[in-house]
Amino acid sequence: MKYVFYTLASLLTITVLSCQTFSAQKSNKKASCSAQNQSNSESSRVDSSANFQQYSYFIGHNIASDIKLKGSIDSLDLELFHLAFKDVYYNDTNRLSTERSEEILKYLTDSMRERQIENQAKQFLPNKKSGEQFFQSLTANDSIKFTPSGLAYKINKVGTGAFPKEMDEVSVFYEGKLLNGTIFDGNYEDKSPLKLNLSSVIPGWTEGLQLISEGGEIELYIPYYLAYGEKGSPPRIEPFSSLVFKVELVQVVASQNNHDGHDGHDHGPGGHHH
Repeated sequence: MKYVFYTLASLLTITVLSCQTFSAQKSNKKASCSAQNQSNSESSRVDSSANFQQYSYFIGHNIASDIKLKGSIDSLDLELFHLAFKDVYYNDTNRLSTERSEEILKYLTDSMRERQIENQAKQFLPNKKSGEQFFQSLTANDSIKFTPSGLAYKINKVGTGAFPKEMDEVSVFYEGKLLNGTIFDGNYEDKSPLKLNLSSVIPGWTEGLQLISEGGEIELYIPYYLAYGEKGSPPRIEPFSSLVFKVELVQVVASQNNHDGHDGHDHGPGGHHH
């Protein structure tokens, strides 16, 4: 939804500001669009003396280009598009009800989101494929176990203290790597462990840290769908990225049974700055 609003807002801002600048010239600017090809500096400047026809063409071309590039429909009825433009330009009217306008906006939003996901899937398909190959290779390692969700793990030290539960707060030292070995996050060099709630981190962490107790150490091999999914966590983690973590569970700090909830698995190692 924000993407649509930003796109529409940017177009409206350009149009409104430009119309304020050039509306006084609308009735007396008659020069041809062919003047656009002149090479002298005076004709190339976009200022108060700019050719109104060129300005009008420029705005129309940019709106059409934006629709073609980012739009979620294959074609437009140009006559109705022109009619709607004139309705707003001259009368500030809308022939569609508010309810119908909201339905169309939702359709456009959903369609653009689907197209973005499709394009992203194509662009970052190598990440997905490399992850599948990586996890296939792990099946040959007897020391690595798998959970039904697809999480792979290796317990280096079980620990001797309390086991955390999903709603518990814990403190940890950790290191996160991409499949190519790049370290993207970690706190082993810090003096104090990181405190976090297991209900507000990526699913692979929520599940994996419950497999060890205080003092335990575990390696987590997290497929993209249990990490940051199709969106990733830019700029460090690309979409469809599977991740490898080494984690030491220092302490189960407190149980948050009265936790009010959270805004999804968007936080945690790699997903924010500490």
